[in-house]
Amino acid sequence: MKAIFKTAVLLLLTNVAFLLEAEHSEASPSLAAEQAPLLDDDALRARLLKRIWGDNDNIYPGWTPWDLAIWFRKEAGNPSDERMHAALTAIYREAETREGKEARDLRTRAVLWLGVCADDATKAFLLEVAADTSKDGFLRTTAISSYLRNADAEETKDMLLQFLAGDHCGIDPLSVYSHAAEVYDHTPPEDGAKRRAIIAALMIAAAREEGKIGFVEVDRILAMRSDTYRRSHERLAMLEHHSLEPPTKNLYTDADLKAALAESRSYISHTSVNTNAAMLQTIDFNEERPADDAETWGGKLVIPSQEAMLAPRGVQPETAAPQVRSGRWRVASLGGLAVVVTAFVLFILHRKAGGK
Repeated sequence: MKAIFKTAVLLLLTNVAFLLEAEHSEASPSLAAEQAPLLDDDALRARLLKRIWGDNDNIYPGWTPWDLAIWFRKEAGNPSDERMHAALTAIYREAETREGKEARDLRTRAVLWLGVCADDATKAFLLEVAADTSKDGFLRTTAISSYLRNADAEETKDMLLQFLAGDHCGIDPLSVYSHAAEVYDHTPPEDGAKRRAIIAALMIAAAREEGKIGFVEVDRILAMRSDTYRRSHERLAMLEHHSLEPPTKNLYTDADLKAALAESRSYISHTSVNTNAAMLQTIDFNEERPADDAETWGGKLVIPSQEAMLAPRGVQPETAAPQVRSGRWRVASLGGLAVVVTAFVLFILHRKAGGK
């Protein structure tokens, strides 16, 4: 029995060591070589070109599209915005000289990673890409998203109005709505002015939406984040207007609009918001707004609950975006497996000992 006990202890210690190593490696996913500061611009550009092909296409709950770039920057010794800008735009310019899907993807990824830079040169470059109608729409909306991440409140307002309050400049507004909502949700609470600028611009966009599908999408984003908008008579009027349109081929659009209209009609009293683009242009969101003015541009703002963001209307739980289990969950699972394996080995050893 002593031999059996020693074997069991050895197995348990081996499993514990494995679990600790797995948890440590998950907390420090980068290799030691990746953590050394890069000494020159050529090395930085080469390392970026290697790492930029990371898993950018799978954004899981709690992630932002820029997390990989943020992690790379820490591993690379925190190069400045100017150095990151120079390296990424060099990669972009080189990709512009080539054709094909790989070159297009590389340009898009370089523009995405520029979202971690807040310098003026980067903002100017992203504005240039976003406004270039010769570029493909996905690249342009990626540039808008990266620009919005580091824009201040006034820059945010101007960018959104430029691409939402007109002929959309050839940009799909649905993509801009989605990017604006994502930036809003990841904006720090202390930067309330930027959140309000996003809501104000989206209210202008909602008032200008001609189609039911586009309106329902921007309305959903606004209603989840601004209680004043949700209860406003301006929203009720827009819902009434779009409810008169013929049914769409999108089953969820019509169902969502019907539910939103019923809710809006149920309010005993309604608030009021401003959907005047000309008036919004005169507002400087970098200045502190009076309480009454703030109420006009969205009132009390909130961030939707995690459940609401993970399960948008019309999406069944089994078809929602893939979720990544936490490191603790995986370690716990491995721990359970280790116990089962150990118990099985003990059972076999005990039977052998009994046989002898």
